[in-house]
Amino acid sequence: MASRGRVKPLQPGTTSPHDGHFTVKVRLLETGEKFLVAGCSQRMKVGELKEKLELLAGIPQNVQTLSHLDDGDMPDSSTFKFNGIFPGAKLSLSVWPYDGLTDLIQFAATGNLAKLIGVGVTPDSSFNTENSLRFSGKEKKEWLAARSGLALYVASHRGHLHIIRFLLQNGCNVQYKTHLGNTPLHAAAATGKYDCTDELLANGAQMRDPNREGHTALDVARLCGHKKVERRLFFFQWEERAANLSIKTHLDPSELFAHQKHDSKLKTWLNGSHAKRYMANLIPFQEFQGSHLSAPPKKNLV
Repeated sequence: MASRGRVKPLQPGTTSPHDGHFTVKVRLLETGEKFLVAGCSQRMKVGELKEKLELLAGIPQNVQTLSHLDDGDMPDSSTFKFNGIFPGAKLSLSVWPYDGLTDLIQFAATGNLAKLIGVGVTPDSSFNTENSLRFSGKEKKEWLAARSGLALYVASHRGHLHIIRFLLQNGCNVQYKTHLGNTPLHAAAATGKYDCTDELLANGAQMRDPNREGHTALDVARLCGHKKVERRLFFFQWEERAANLSIKTHLDPSELFAHQKHDSKLKTWLNGSHAKRYMANLIPFQEFQGSHLSAPPKKNLV
């Protein structure tokens, strides 16, 4: 039987892979940004980590590539254990280098509007790639719309309000969705960018639109602990509901309360001895006839 070798003792503050969850560090190569991802385990799959990073790092899952120790992309179906990912491991996150997406996401993430305009994010853009040259007409418009939506998602996550306004003013779809169902509003809520959530809502973002996990932007703000954004989204939802309420100009008698059915001049209190006062019940005639609740015959309570 082969020897397993000696297991090194854990350093203070670390967790054994067999004891449950741990945290890994992820660095986005295009910008140098670093993110801590908690709740990882040896059984976790790389695809699950990418799903977490969509809201944590603000990069849609379908354009992510992850590597560990070398430059090889780890398969989504492989586990942390298979890839030798341990507590505190450092992973590299990058963007698939096709169709100029690397530059697009870098410029959107860093807030560089001047350069972002030059990589195809507006309907009248003349920017082309090897793939886009095969498109024309409707297909080309859809290609540009997908790029502008991606830029809007990344900019909303980073809080670049000037880019958000530019993209929306140039026809970008505020309801753009990633493959996981996250919208720019989800991205802004995940990072607590309340000014961006206001701008997106003012331009038609749907706050009740859930992602694939069933979470709305309000849910995401709550789960991420961004109280200010959560309050703003809650009040916007309340105002939206109130605006849709219709007030009837005429109520059916069956919808009226007792004080609305009867003349307000009627006396509703009876005086008794020793300054006692009794309330008279105003009920429709013969409503409880034949029961112990029926009013005494030939006695006018009012």
